[in-house]
Amino acid sequence: MPLHAGVLTLENGDRIQGELVLVDSEQVIWKSETFGQVKVDKSKVVSMDVDTDLKIAGRDEPCTLAGHRQERWEVYCAEGDGWLIDFPGVERAEPYPHFVSNPLTFKGNVSAGGVFESGNRERKDLDTKLNLDVRHGDFHHLIGALYQNQDSEDDGALEKYQLAYDLRWIFAEKWFAEANTEWEHEEARNLDLGTTMGLGLGYLFYDTDKTAFSLAGGVSSLQEDFIDTELSEDQDDQYVAGRIKLDYRYKFSLGPEIYFNQETLQSFDHSDDYQANAELGVRTPLVEGVLMEIGYQWQYDNTPSLESEKEDTKLTVGVGYEW
Repeated sequence: MPLHAGVLTLENGDRIQGELVLVDSEQVIWKSETFGQVKVDKSKVVSMDVDTDLKIAGRDEPCTLAGHRQERWEVYCAEGDGWLIDFPGVERAEPYPHFVSNPLTFKGNVSAGGVFESGNRERKDLDTKLNLDVRHGDFHHLIGALYQNQDSEDDGALEKYQLAYDLRWIFAEKWFAEANTEWEHEEARNLDLGTTMGLGLGYLFYDTDKTAFSLAGGVSSLQEDFIDTELSEDQDDQYVAGRIKLDYRYKFSLGPEIYFNQETLQSFDHSDDYQANAELGVRTPLVEGVLMEIGYQWQYDNTPSLESEKEDTKLTVGVGYEW
């Protein structure tokens, strides 16, 4: 049965009959009547004709593509006004019927690793992490969970729990509004329960299966309950802070993926009260779905509890599973 679709014209003069599957930040995915599904870099696309409405990132209503010539799209949406958008800057566009019928995507990864030593020095470290990315239309739900247990002869057993949830709403082609929450328990920092709630804005430079890069900033409210209050008598147990967060990942063609996440919080009440954390790592596939992960974690608190260090670092090696 022939596809009821359009024509994709390339810079070399080729005209591919078929239908649009997806436009992302780097390429056009096109279902050809002859060749099946093909992927074409945006830079090679001269024009595109489609006969179905489009769902463009940042627009709730269906839009009609009236014309496309190299780097410009002429688009008419539900309100009837025409406007031009920059084709290379389109983060995501897909046929509106596909968007409505298949709005939910789900992916994530889980990993476990640590350090185990015996003999002259007894030490047992266990790290487990879970990351989920659930997307429903223009809403992205990012869920993260972390458990760490450090057990040594010198310090005894020290545990850390962390649960985070970020909600992103893509309200423009690359801009998103964000609400973030986090709960944390960390005995090494004398923290019984830390609660963070924040709001902010972010910019999505790109977001594909191969690579992603986003930068967000906003305001957060923090409340901290301490295990030993005498060790933290000079610390604020509740304050408001500015927040900056960066997320980056890149997947190489041979399979390994690198990632880097960094967050900084600066108190509005006291200039010397700030904290930052970062994570750098690489994931390498072993067999389908199973991966090896090496991660380096860095945490800095400029006003820690007494008897605690300002800086904390950790290197972990483990295995995991992704879907």
